[in-house]
Amino acid sequence: MQIDIRGVETELTDDVKKYAAEKAEKFAKYGINIIGVELALEEDHNKTEDKAGFVKALIKIPGKDIAVKGEGKNLYAAIDKMEERASRELRELKNKNLPKSKLARSKEIVRQLFRRG
Repeated sequence: MQIDIRGVETELTDDVKKYAAEKAEKFAKYGINIIGVELALEEDHNKTEDKAGFVKALIKIPGKDIAVKGEGKNLYAAIDKMEERASRELRELKNKNLPKSKLARSKEIVRQLFRRG
């Protein structure tokens, strides 16, 4: 999984980049084939205190990309909000693709075996 982190009119510190990368790496635990994650971080000191940090994430998966936003009082809080929302989306996608019963799972396994052969 490729992770691209960039600042939008903002100079990013190594700590912020490392924190964002750690949060993005957690997306792999859902067992979905994620091609890459693009994070755009922006910090606006002119806004109110509760919305100074802003993060946009684009999670690239085969067939459909997931776009998630997060706002917070700083970049760390915005990254946390983005991670929560992205985790919810990925969890829903994973549960949507799971077969409903043991019989359905066994039929899917048999189908996959015959497709490969």
